[in-house]
Amino acid sequence: INKAPINRLGVELLREIGRLNTNVESDAGGKASGIRNVAPFISELARLRPRFVLTSLSHILSHLKSEPYSIRSAIVTAIGHILIYIGLLDSTTPNEPNDDSESNLDMSKSRNALLDILIERVLDVSSFTRAAVLKAWISIVQSGALPIDRLLVVTNLAADRLQDKTVMVRRHAMQLLVVLLEHNPFLASLDPKPYREKLQELCEKVKATMPDDIKEAQKLQKEDQDELTAKQIDEAALSTAISYAENLENSQTLSDCDAEFRSNVKALKFTQSALDFINQFEYAGEACQGMLLSKNTSDVTEALRFFVKARHFQLPCAITGMKHALSLMWSSEHSIRDEILQAFTEIFIAVPGTNGKENLPDSQIAHNLLVLVGNASVSELASIEEGLRRLVKSERIPADVFLIVWSIASKADSETRAAALMVLSMAASADRSIVDSASRLRLMVEAGLGDCVEDKNDWRTVRAAACALQRVSISKLDATSAKAVILEQIIERLCSIIRGDWCIDENSDDTLQWFSAAEESIDALFVVSEEPEVECAEVIRALTATTFGNDKSKGPRMCHSLRLARFFFVLGHVALKTLVHTEYLSSALRRANGKKSLKQQEIADNAFAKRSVDNPDTENDTEAIEAELGVAAEVEAENERRFADISEKEILGRGIIKNFTPLLVRVVGNDRGNFESEILRQSSTLALCKFMCISTSFCEEHLPLVFTTLSDAPSMDTTLRANIVIALGDHAFRFPNEVEPYTPRLYACLRDSSTKVRRHTLMVLTHLILNDMVKVKGQVCEIALCLRDDDARIRDMSRLLFYELSKRSNNPIYNLLPDIISQLSQLSLQREDFRNIMSFLLGFITKERQNEMLIEKLCQRFPKCQSISQKADLTFCIAQLKVNEKSIKILIDQFRLYKDALFDEEVKKSFLSIVVKAKKVAKPDLKGHLEEWEEKLNDHSLIGQENEDIGQRALRAKVKAARRAGKRNKQQVQPLHAIQEVSQDFEEEVIMNGSSS
Repeated sequence: INKAPINRLGVELLREIGRLNTNVESDAGGKASGIRNVAPFISELARLRPRFVLTSLSHILSHLKSEPYSIRSAIVTAIGHILIYIGLLDSTTPNEPNDDSESNLDMSKSRNALLDILIERVLDVSSFTRAAVLKAWISIVQSGALPIDRLLVVTNLAADRLQDKTVMVRRHAMQLLVVLLEHNPFLASLDPKPYREKLQELCEKVKATMPDDIKEAQKLQKEDQDELTAKQIDEAALSTAISYAENLENSQTLSDCDAEFRSNVKALKFTQSALDFINQFEYAGEACQGMLLSKNTSDVTEALRFFVKARHFQLPCAITGMKHALSLMWSSEHSIRDEILQAFTEIFIAVPGTNGKENLPDSQIAHNLLVLVGNASVSELASIEEGLRRLVKSERIPADVFLIVWSIASKADSETRAAALMVLSMAASADRSIVDSASRLRLMVEAGLGDCVEDKNDWRTVRAAACALQRVSISKLDATSAKAVILEQIIERLCSIIRGDWCIDENSDDTLQWFSAAEESIDALFVVSEEPEVECAEVIRALTATTFGNDKSKGPRMCHSLRLARFFFVLGHVALKTLVHTEYLSSALRRANGKKSLKQQEIADNAFAKRSVDNPDTENDTEAIEAELGVAAEVEAENERRFADISEKEILGRGIIKNFTPLLVRVVGNDRGNFESEILRQSSTLALCKFMCISTSFCEEHLPLVFTTLSDAPSMDTTLRANIVIALGDHAFRFPNEVEPYTPRLYACLRDSSTKVRRHTLMVLTHLILNDMVKVKGQVCEIALCLRDDDARIRDMSRLLFYELSKRSNNPIYNLLPDIISQLSQLSLQREDFRNIMSFLLGFITKERQNEMLIEKLCQRFPKCQSISQKADLTFCIAQLKVNEKSIKILIDQFRLYKDALFDEEVKKSFLSIVVKAKKVAKPDLKGHLEEWEEKLNDHSLIGQENEDIGQRALRAKVKAARRAGKRNKQQVQPLHAIQEVSQDFEEEVIMNGSSS
């Protein structure tokens, strides 16, 4: 065929293919396999002789409506080869001879028709055909055969296919977007800012050079018009001018003014097309961000590669997408972690297009890291830190980069200085030497804790510096060294920050920013100080003096609410860090004792072995060794008891913090309404919750107060409620037995009006349930309702919880489903919401045995239903389960339980859907039972409908009878009154006659 000049054989073959009857069953004489063999022939023939297939394409186009997807896929692949051929013809210069003559063929018309077919087929019912269409588009774009006027259309359809339900189609859609970026007709940079500026400039030029008659008409129309109307007139005039310029395309002779005008309009349209192209990629970037959360590894890796390529073209969606992608640093999939690290390297560290093999200049890497950290959220900062830690550990980032960052930190403005110190802190998590030296600590004092920070109350820089100080090591520190001297200065500055010496009492925003800086400063103090508890005690005494004054006279004292809030914040965090410090010392002592015991054991074993050789009778020595080891175990147990006693009784019971516990409880309880400040209420409640994390008895005593505060919190104060919910999660994790009775009240927060509170509550419950700290009980229905929450993140988190539960061996969802169905059906829930929730949950029931038992349990609940809607809900749930022979027999045997509900159309519809589903998999001996069951369903449905109609008519008749009886009673009331009046008159007359006689 490739060599034949006339191609009669090819024509006849294509005609025969066109006559094929493709609508055949898979087992009809092997015809289906024959059709599958025809498909590769079509695509290969089009690749070898595209022009020949084009002339005979009409014979096979009818198969685009045929049933086998393979032949449809082959046809769209052939169309792709033909379009590539036409594109190559267009690019051929007129002086080059062509083997084929195009005189009798309108290539432009054919190309447009074929392009329309490909655009239409991207919505094919088969995912294989949709993927074939996208692959054809990829080949067309790579060969340069895509017309410029189709660029935006193809980009839009590629972005739309990112929402496809099939992984294969989504993967090819992202590959098409990447290819479109690589072969875009615009500049190498797609940053929208210069394009917008250029568009504004070109608009002014077009307005200045547009024909005079359009200008005059515009001027007349704008007279005495308001601003909005005038703007609409300007847009209409610009549109008219563009249309006029398009009419000048066919003119051979143009004046200089018209030529300049047409040139400006062309540039304007080109720039507008570039902006539209960029906007479509911004939309595609949003879809790719959603794909980062996909369970399929292919989706994640392709989305990451898209963002890498987008960054090379400076699209804004690249930075936003990578910030979302950084959370994948914590993925359990090793391949995804490597892919995200590779993407991170290619975007921020390496030269574009080098696959991470060649680094950018050190100054550019430093700039990229500062931009990345600058506006990142707290969760994003944690992910960025993990990425930097891994890159520094693998020596992927040059050491000179951090020297440049240190230089920036010492000279830059506040925001850049804070970002630089944060980058250094993150890198130091892998290499302490980046911050842990005398010279760099001195620079840290000047840049992060010095006078320049104090003068501007730059708490963000203070926080970043405190984070960096937590990477410093004080082990084996010489007290006379330069580092020790600088650490003393650092401790002094940290204490000043914790005391809030710089805070402005009249500015609440200043205090709010101080909270995060003080928290990190207290953490840093426990790292750089050898006796942090002593330093913290001095800070608390100083704060007591500045907050309450030194006046020892009796009577009520007044203090500023913000000062009291800062005081309680320091108390709470110092108490919590003291607990952590105590547990750290306990662990260190345990490790030291363990090493000592291990060494003693080795020495004893060696000595015992030596004595065994010299003296076989070593029974007494063995007992001595065991006694010594027993004493060591007792000593270790005693140490554990002592540290537990410190945690339980010393910190809150006998320390300096104990003196302020009664005051804290009064403030949290808003004693006599004297403590109404929102910041004070939040700070004091948080401090109380931190106290409760320390002591079991203290937690148990004050849990009622915390839940009372939670229920009485103002509706606008969502921060207070969210903080309490998070704290309760910590309490449940540390003291589960004490918090367990209050679990229903914690679940109740899932119905809070605030999205923030609901999201935090669900996050806490998810953490507790998956770590087996809270038993999954009937309240899980509240989590099921979150599947239909208005907030997307709440819906996704609830789906994640049920997905993780389904992976457990005992599948607790199966045990919970009957109660969930019962509780949901009793709520005033819309039918659509109920069905969506149950469809999702019932999808986790995959084992046949569980399906059978669940069907039987649901059938047993029909007599307990109080309304027909509840029975309809049960029937819907049964219809969602997989059926087998045994489950069908259960439904037939339990017919008496649900036959009274068959008059309802929804109930009948659900049962009939089960019959249809069962007939597809039923064996011949079961089909008779199914037909009999179907007949009983229809018969009892008719009987039930008749009974229901009779009941309705009886009810209406009863209502009418009651109305008529009421009217008769009303008519009989008047004669009764008349009789009573006559009787009364008669009695009065008798009495009068008797008295006269």
